[in-house]
Amino acid sequence: LFWRTWGAVIGSMADAVPPTLPELAAQVAQMKADYDEALDTCWILVCAALVFFMHAGFTMLETGCVQLKNTQNILCKNGLVVVIATICWYLVGYGLAYGEPNTEGGSFCGTSHFAGGGFLEEQANGVNRWRDWFFQWAFCATCGTIVSGAMAERTALTGFAVYVAAMTTFVYPIVVHWTWSGAGWLNNDTRTASYKDFAGSGIVHMCGGISALVGAAVVGPRQGRFAADVDQDKFVPHNVPILVLGTFILFFGWFGFNPGSSLAMKSQADAFSASMVAMNTTAGGAMGGLVTYMLDFVMTKKHSVGALCNGILAGLVGITAACGSVEPGEAFVIGGVGGLFYLAGSALARAIKVDDPIEAFAVHGCAGFWGVLAVGLFGSEEVGGNGIFHGGENSGAQLGVQLLGALMITLWSGGFAALFFVPLKAAGLLRVSEEMQTMGLDEAKHSPRSAYSMGEPMTSTGKPVAPPREAPVKEVAVEVAVVVSTEADDGHES
Repeated sequence: LFWRTWGAVIGSMADAVPPTLPELAAQVAQMKADYDEALDTCWILVCAALVFFMHAGFTMLETGCVQLKNTQNILCKNGLVVVIATICWYLVGYGLAYGEPNTEGGSFCGTSHFAGGGFLEEQANGVNRWRDWFFQWAFCATCGTIVSGAMAERTALTGFAVYVAAMTTFVYPIVVHWTWSGAGWLNNDTRTASYKDFAGSGIVHMCGGISALVGAAVVGPRQGRFAADVDQDKFVPHNVPILVLGTFILFFGWFGFNPGSSLAMKSQADAFSASMVAMNTTAGGAMGGLVTYMLDFVMTKKHSVGALCNGILAGLVGITAACGSVEPGEAFVIGGVGGLFYLAGSALARAIKVDDPIEAFAVHGCAGFWGVLAVGLFGSEEVGGNGIFHGGENSGAQLGVQLLGALMITLWSGGFAALFFVPLKAAGLLRVSEEMQTMGLDEAKHSPRSAYSMGEPMTSTGKPVAPPREAPVKEVAVEVAVVVSTEADDGHES
């Protein structure tokens, strides 16, 4: 039996036809394609998880900035953003953003892939829509959460939830289609210069920041904010350590936000590109924080942790659009100027009495605008840029389309924010009552009534409930008899 089996094996080997060179080449190509897909997918999934972790940063940052009595309310809003955005992005948002264009050479919106439609069919053709959906979903949810902090402490959950659904279903996805889809009217092969935004200074941050400005203006300031007879110190952040923790979590997540937007990690060129992006991201955030901190100190003569944190974030927002097309020296400049745009935006919001507790408009809207503009100014052709400072081909047109993109994002996101927020406020669904603001939204609307019980009952302002007073101790007069014993000379005690 052994020899018969062995003979059959040898015979089959002798009869086998060795593969031809084209067949071997095809097998090698398939192996490389599988390997490349696995590398790209691993890279993008990890970066998407980092972007998602930024929600923990936003949540901590916003929690630290609000008054203690509204802590649970802002936590609830950040949680709602994630779950609402997920459903809306799946049902409609992704299809509008990355579906088949509605027309050739300058599309307005996508027309397919709603509710995951066609994903299986494209998988058969080697297209991984699952991976792309997951990565882009993380960005969509991030855009939504920028608005929550700007409207904190006086916005009803119902009205806020309605707008988040509208933003993640329609407003943000349309902006994405215009730009990142590669088929939209701002970015397609038929244009002399196409809008560039590597990781979303305009597409994500400006869209969220402008919506935040409109929302904060429509809902109105918190009770007593900007009032001359009210101590404004009551509106300062109630937990600075949590604010700083949130800032560093966001900084950490940005290394998924920006380097992950390279969307590939299968070649040496991909590795070099993502590494340069990571370095530029670090430079921008650092310089933004330093410039803001120093200028704020010059103006106030006080060391402000909040200014330092917001400056870091403004620098990160500013470098996000150009991080893949500038050198590190330019990244430091862009981040520093991002800090200046933040300070200007913060002063503007106070001047027009727009109450923005986390300064979302200044950080994301103003620094985001600067980031979009910086793409048209900085970056040489050697690193993929087309900045006018380097005299690149069609650099003037590049700067023009960057300005056009910033203008359209402002009009689109701001206009739709007003279209939703004004009717919601008129219907009584946007702003909570003055009584609820005085009491605190945690006690008025949430269970438990305080976020920081620490095992003890708390008041609406977060102070421990005083223990019941004990009954006063009655003084009782007690007569004490003292017996003194003496011993006489004769030995008798008396």
